[in-house]
Amino acid sequence: MSQSVARCPQCNTELRKCLIQQNYSIVICPNEQCMYPFNEAEVIQHLVQTSDKEILEAAKVRLKNDNITGSGGALME
Repeated sequence: MSQSVARCPQCNTELRKCLIQQNYSIVICPNEQCMYPFNEAEVIQHLVQTSDKEILEAAKVRLKNDNITGSGGALME
């Protein structure tokens, strides 16, 4: 995915990267009513390499959001 925000070609929702393996993501539509890209003939073309820096930045945002919502990143028992 380029630096510009990509939109789903089927529902126009902002696409997201979903980490599926170390350094590999699949570009998906987060809209639960939309099947993109899983209704495409070639899903493999939606796999992208993801840098360690990008993974760490996303983790920082997630941890910051956890602290804001009060979960603090603590493990649940």
